[in-house]
Amino acid sequence: MKSFVSILASCIMLAACCKKINSTTSGTGDPVVTPVALLGDNNFEAGLYLKGDVSGTPSAGEVLYPFGKKSDKPTWQLAEWASKYLLHQSDMVEKDGVKWYENKGKLISFVHEGNTTKVRMDVKASAEYDHPRKSGEDWPHLLIEQEFVTKPFLKYIDELILNFEGRLVDCVSKMPSGSFDAGLHTAQFQLFITLQNLNPQSPSYGELVWFGVPFYDYRNRQQQVYAAKDIGKDDATGMFIYSIGTTDYMQGSFHDGNWIKIEKNLKPLMVKAFDIAKERGYLKGAYIDDIRIGGMNLGWEVPGTFDAGFEFKGFDLKYLPAKK
Repeated sequence: MKSFVSILASCIMLAACCKKINSTTSGTGDPVVTPVALLGDNNFEAGLYLKGDVSGTPSAGEVLYPFGKKSDKPTWQLAEWASKYLLHQSDMVEKDGVKWYENKGKLISFVHEGNTTKVRMDVKASAEYDHPRKSGEDWPHLLIEQEFVTKPFLKYIDELILNFEGRLVDCVSKMPSGSFDAGLHTAQFQLFITLQNLNPQSPSYGELVWFGVPFYDYRNRQQQVYAAKDIGKDDATGMFIYSIGTTDYMQGSFHDGNWIKIEKNLKPLMVKAFDIAKERGYLKGAYIDDIRIGGMNLGWEVPGTFDAGFEFKGFDLKYLPAKK
């Protein structure tokens, strides 16, 4: 896991984090709370800033513009950590309205479908690895990321709703016979949202919990809860990871290759993740009141020799401000 959220030197209080919009009322006379969007540019109209293959180093500042240049400051970023083959705007080919970027190691494509954009993301790890990955060695990533402009306090959120529709395109093992080790090798497509302590007076200011939603893992049809320190390579963040179980948020399995639609309130699971992190000694001196929703990443981590693809649409994160 690479840390894509900068440790902030200061924190601007945003009234939108807890504001209610009271333009209408419900049948009971109570104000109707309007959902607030966390994600910006859901349809990728402004492009994706390319971060390169090494976390923490300056990148070339190149941008993918699948739908033409509409902004010099894209909301989205694309990370290709530990990859040999980096994508470029010059790779783009249009086929039947689909904007394709492809090279030996990966693929990403975009196409408008009604009021949403369908995105496909592939990692061809058979081109990335010269040998089966060994313990401590890095692995290729293909992640879309963004840091939220508005970072709402978790305490001021009544519900945080994930909407997502996706399907596994394929995941083919290219591991040499007898080399697969389930402790080292897999292909994972997952969402992570950061729960970050942004109270400058707190002893653990800047620390965070990686809150995970595991859509696909080659090793198991159903994922169990995973709660542990982020380790495994030199640039691991050392922060606490809490990845929920499959049955916590969906029915079925992406292993079947079918489209699955998800709508889930993540707020209770996020509170649970914070509580467990505290129990295990993380976020020292922090309280739930210190925690904000900071940002997210979504995509592939492939620490094994697998060629894998996933596509999704309708991805959205919105929250309902807590009623007062």
